[in-house]
Amino acid sequence: MATGDEPLHFRVLGTFEVTRGNRRCTPTASKQRALLALLALHANEFVPTSRIVDELWSRSAPRSAIAALHGYVTAVRRVLTPGWTSAGTSHPFLNTRPSGYILSLEPHQLDLTRFRRLARQGQVAVAAGDCVRAEEMFASALGLWRGSPLADLRETGMFEHDISRLEKEYLELLRDRFDVMLCNGDGHLAVCDLEELCRSYPMWERFHEQLMLALCQAERRADALTAYARAYRALSSHAGIEPGPRLRAMHQVILSGDDPFDRGHRHDRGLAGLRLAHTVSP
Repeated sequence: MATGDEPLHFRVLGTFEVTRGNRRCTPTASKQRALLALLALHANEFVPTSRIVDELWSRSAPRSAIAALHGYVTAVRRVLTPGWTSAGTSHPFLNTRPSGYILSLEPHQLDLTRFRRLARQGQVAVAAGDCVRAEEMFASALGLWRGSPLADLRETGMFEHDISRLEKEYLELLRDRFDVMLCNGDGHLAVCDLEELCRSYPMWERFHEQLMLALCQAERRADALTAYARAYRALSSHAGIEPGPRLRAMHQVILSGDDPFDRGHRHDRGLAGLRLAHTVSP
């Protein structure tokens, strides 16, 4: 990067964008944009030429694919760094390696890296029982999302696995954020969002459980029982199964009139039982 230039920033948590200050540096040609997005998803990792070719041409690459890829890489480098030439100098970001390429970025240059770093910091706060700090970190991480990841490249079919993985990370962090909101006694603020998530992702039992807890915090115990009935119908109709033991136990606690926050669902401080272990399916 030339002295005085503003740093490039790459965004994959929404439409794919590359910017330098207020100027867009995203390649407009579809193959070049897809190439750069692929490398951004694997920033600072070696990506073999064979994989790039398979991805760009859906495993039906023409004989000219390698030569075309070299041309795409050169074009992308010039978009990222106007005025750059290959005469004796390596590119500051997109570097050639034997049989592949690597996009070298600092952590602050990629929204996905920042998202995951903030999520980890939130988890550290959870482990320390600091719900307030965890909520701040989770909220900051979720704020980096601008919509469906790589939304403008979804139709290429290249990124189905990556998009699915990223969306799962997003939902898991939402789940964790609602846990800390419940821990902070702010469940009433999450009711509307949780209702929408229960409709959109009926198989995520944890969202149903969180909605029931949030309704209890909002002093809407009857609505919490209604939410369980909806969860029961949703699980039955979508998968032909009944709610799992956690959700059934929550229903019984609320039905009995007991306080769900005093029945092994939280400790005096911290999340303590509100939060599922990551090894447990949603």
